[in-house]
Amino acid sequence: MARLYLHCAICDRKQADGLISGAAWGRVEMASQALAGATLRVCPTCIQRHDDWHDRVASALAPPGGSGHASP
Repeated sequence: MARLYLHCAICDRKQADGLISGAAWGRVEMASQALAGATLRVCPTCIQRHDDWHDRVASALAPPGGSGHASP
């Protein structure tokens, strides 16, 4: 069976997904039409280091001139 990994959208950290480890990771659901239904994950370290982690993820994926709104 393939192992599933959580992948941080900010620092590219990877960690094996599990009930306990997955609960500590932040989730950002993208409102963009192109990414509808996509959920991006952010590791606990990036959440602690960056108070604006929601905005960082949204701006990294925003099209040029777009807003890239993300909902927590």
